[in-house]
Amino acid sequence: MSDYDVILIHPPARYDFREAPLFTGALGSSPEQIQFNKVPIGMLSIAEFLDRHGYRVIVDNLGDRMVQDPGFDADAHLQALSAKVIAIGLNFQQHAPGAIEVARRCKACHPEATIVMGGLTATCFHEEIIRKYPFVDAVIRAEGEKPLLRFMKALERTGEIGNTPNLTFRTETGEVRSTALLPASRDLDDFEYTRFDLIEPKTSIYPPNAPPRYSLAVCRGCLYNCAICGGSAASYRKNLGMERPAFRSSAKILGDIRHLKAQGVRFVGLFQDPRMGGKVYAAELLAGLAAESAGLDRLSLDLLGPADEDYIRQVAAIGPQVVIHFCPDTGCDAVRKRLGRPYDNAQLMETIRLCHQYHIPVTTFFSAGLAGESPENVHETWDLWERLDALDRQSQLCGDLKVPLGGPITGPIVIDPGSLAFENPEKYGYRLLYKNLEEYIEGLNQPSWHQWLNYETETLDKTALVDLVLTTMEFAVDQREEAGLYPPWQAAAERLKTQLDRVLVEEIGELMTITEPEERRAALQRLRDKREAFLLSNNCAA
Repeated sequence: MSDYDVILIHPPARYDFREAPLFTGALGSSPEQIQFNKVPIGMLSIAEFLDRHGYRVIVDNLGDRMVQDPGFDADAHLQALSAKVIAIGLNFQQHAPGAIEVARRCKACHPEATIVMGGLTATCFHEEIIRKYPFVDAVIRAEGEKPLLRFMKALERTGEIGNTPNLTFRTETGEVRSTALLPASRDLDDFEYTRFDLIEPKTSIYPPNAPPRYSLAVCRGCLYNCAICGGSAASYRKNLGMERPAFRSSAKILGDIRHLKAQGVRFVGLFQDPRMGGKVYAAELLAGLAAESAGLDRLSLDLLGPADEDYIRQVAAIGPQVVIHFCPDTGCDAVRKRLGRPYDNAQLMETIRLCHQYHIPVTTFFSAGLAGESPENVHETWDLWERLDALDRQSQLCGDLKVPLGGPITGPIVIDPGSLAFENPEKYGYRLLYKNLEEYIEGLNQPSWHQWLNYETETLDKTALVDLVLTTMEFAVDQREEAGLYPPWQAAAERLKTQLDRVLVEEIGELMTITEPEERRAALQRLRDKREAFLLSNNCAA
């Protein structure tokens, strides 16, 4: 790779995912699917900000290179990098093993380069990273655009970085030192998110076998305090010094969409709820989206809580491309309230009925294994799911919805570092299994999905938690078949996979008692091979 001032690397979740015998279970159909290889848009805005100020910079999506090409030589690629600073993203906790391993290999290949890490998870564990991993020279905490620019200028001028803001670093005597944070951004209009020329490979923008899609942020930060979310108001206040969300103006968002359309993007997702910016902001943005929606096949908006008819009417005016994403997480009102979402099922259903009345499809998202959830009250979630499916079918029969719906989506939760439940697990009904980055890396380097879950609840130990997740997945298959979203052969295949996952969890537990690492790995590989052969013989390979 050509000489750069800065290379920003988006790592895979695990560097060895193509060789290790992994069992992804309820989290995904294959190890490739759970590498989270979509570049966070903040990494692109950092690259653009540096480029704007004269630095040669590229976002290198290493995770995507490894997913897209099974023969890609990641070691040779890292060896060929050439940059003064190699900055590795650690935003999502799932990337912890991959990010640290990439940092280690980059320093071994390029001892003269400065190795920097950043992102929300890196911010939460900044002191531990510098204390435990000598191949990482510095962590840029909180927002990255302006601090990394100041870091580059200091490095360029004097080589002394100790006075740059948002920095945690190691002094010459080995002391871990942190500098103060810059004031948090008041808005996001200083930044740009659509410079695809700064990303390689281009498949990391959208893969060739999928509709051309991209996501944009309405704001950075949140007004809500969902207990398990690292992006909550409390987390951003503590870790980013952000007292309120920083919004992007309607004019800038509409400009972003024009740039995306010019680059072939036809599916755009706006994440975060525009209503958090106030009625005037939301109305201005929705009116602008109505004027700018031509040329888009799909535009999704988030609802973080129930909406009134006036708001839904404004959303509907955007056009038939619009889709709503709504995340109630559970059908149990008490569990949802404890999570930090104080609305009930009646309000949820009324909002979705309004959306259907105005011909807006809604995709709902559920979680399995929340604090307070139990084998008894999980049926409330299943009941809500059945009611939502029935409402979808009724609206489609009446002609209210023209867009085919995919049905509710479900999966296990994670407790984000920096979230309220991470900081005070007992208060929110959890028991953390991984309390620091080293424990996260050890846990996420285990072979099976059930070992990657970083918590238990006050009512569910790991065994009960896994059973609840798999039982919920079985229910989801039944519902998808009943709703006509799965043909019978696919439903049968999915049921067989879930039944197999139950058996594998038990067998993996036995294999983990093998003390010799190579013998254990060989046994796990044989089990993985048996799984693949069994699924293939039953016409339901992943």
